Amino acid sequence: MAIGFSGIGAGSDWNSIINQLLQIESRPLDQLRTREKEIDQQISDYGLIKSAIDTFKSTVEDLTTTTGLAVFSTSSSDESVVTVSADENAAVSSYDIVVDHLASGDKLASSAYTDSNTAVGTGSLSITVDGSTMNLTVDGSNNTLADLRDAINSAADNPGVAATILNESGGSRLILTSQETGAANAISVSFVDGDDGNNTDANGLSRLFHIGAGGDGLAEQVDTAQDALLYIDGFTVNSASNSVTGAVSGVTFELVAAGSASIGITRDNTRIEEKIQGLVDAYNTVMEEFEAMEASSLGGDSSLRRMRQGFVDVLNQVATVDAANAYLFEIGITRDREGVLSLDSSDLADALVNDFDRVSQILTDETTGFANRFYNYADLLLDVGGVIEAKDESLNNQKDNVQTQIERAELRLDDYEKKLIAQFTALDQTVAILQSTSSFLTSQLASIQNSS
Repeated sequence: MAIGFSGIGAGSDWNSIINQLLQIESRPLDQLRTREKEIDQQISDYGLIKSAIDTFKSTVEDLTTTTGLAVFSTSSSDESVVTVSADENAAVSSYDIVVDHLASGDKLASSAYTDSNTAVGTGSLSITVDGSTMNLTVDGSNNTLADLRDAINSAADNPGVAATILNESGGSRLILTSQETGAANAISVSFVDGDDGNNTDANGLSRLFHIGAGGDGLAEQVDTAQDALLYIDGFTVNSASNSVTGAVSGVTFELVAAGSASIGITRDNTRIEEKIQGLVDAYNTVMEEFEAMEASSLGGDSSLRRMRQGFVDVLNQVATVDAANAYLFEIGITRDREGVLSLDSSDLADALVNDFDRVSQILTDETTGFANRFYNYADLLLDVGGVIEAKDESLNNQKDNVQTQIERAELRLDDYEKKLIAQFTALDQTVAILQSTSSFLTSQLASIQNSS
């Protein structure tokens, strides 16, 4: 802390003296500020540890249940007929698929009118799909094809119909298309004709969807709603959608066209290896983070050492499979002298082929599985009231205490500075008076000597 002091009474460097005294007095304050920086670094480093453990927990979680290892690859001998996907509920299997026909939706084309702004009559129009009906009053304010299109599409009770306008060589037509496929989604249109009182003829409002013979300008059934029909290993399956999800547990068949194909569902050992490698990598990352912190601000932190040892302790335990001990090395996971884990792909591949269930239990057993033990330990560290939260709270309390001490020390130092300035100002004034008196006396003595 440097100050400015204007006194020069004795020709002394009072500023330098005061600054030196302040530097001596501020040493405890400097130590407190250094401690504050150390605590900030420790809080930051614990944040890094927490993040690494949280990432580890998330990575391991996928291996705590059997569904985490239930990953499959699928194949179709003819993807132009059917494609396939499988989720964790599937099983290794194969199927012969014959697609007879696809599911389709309903599509109706209205009678042809001069253009989309031609009035089509008045009355009321009802559209029903799968038991749901919308009713629309048609009058002079909304009785053109364009008006009807907009009214149908915006209706709150629209039962699942999209309305569009097709302008073809014979005129403009209102097209109604069911938004879902399947026989249940057939479109039914009925009228109460306000023009001629006949609700089913080719005049007035009912002409709009009065089916003709084709080429006569009247309404036409463009597509007919139907369910898909396929055979799986010879068994009949009907589906309202071309995405067939309920026929085989965990398997979705996407129907593309009529034809036949052979389907294969196999365990995806590559993805399983990726998940287990993820556990290995996450463990090594956590241990590297511990080592880095021990080499820096947390070198003497006992909580950090205990947390680190907890991970090692989990690794040193054994799983229980069929009432016998089971070890990580059985699935290709080993540890070197430095404590670094590695995964041998060949050993894991053999284990997956020879006894997949054993591999799964070594990791996923609720009581002794390594993935569950790691997950539970990480969760314990991260939990409310856990080691990390307690340490973070302790460090923040220490920081608050240090900051309070810093504020007090700064006030004391400020008071001390003011006191020094006052004292040296008084001293400077005293010295100035003494110097003035000395000069006067010297002058008088010289005068006396000269007069004698």
